[in-house]
Amino acid sequence: MVGFVGQSPDLKMYYAGADVYLGPNTLVQPDICVFRVDGASPEKWQDFPVPLLAVEVLSPGTASRDRGTKREIYQSAGVAEYWIVDIDSRMIERWKPEDERPEILRDTLTWLVGDGPELHIDIAALFEKLSNAK
Repeated sequence: MVGFVGQSPDLKMYYAGADVYLGPNTLVQPDICVFRVDGASPEKWQDFPVPLLAVEVLSPGTASRDRGTKREIYQSAGVAEYWIVDIDSRMIERWKPEDERPEILRDTLTWLVGDGPELHIDIAALFEKLSNAK
């Protein structure tokens, strides 16, 4: 994913610890987020646009919040895609703002940003790599 985002100078990816402001009183910290930024990146987190993508990796302590409150926040704010990575189930839930139910992906995830190239993620290979890293 890093290489894919790096192909587009207007895309910026940030990892856990990035403060994403989605309203005056709404702050989230996704595990991964991708923004479209024209020119230089803003100097303050509050000045970043709504992310194109937010990704959360489930853990036992965060699952209900990631699937509930955070999902609702991301959808209401207009985050184009929200992915919930469920390592135990070896699947990714993909949510878009208008979705009432997620798209469940177990084989391949294809992400298209605007009219640019597509990112294809082999989900089985991703989870195999994660399992071997333990």
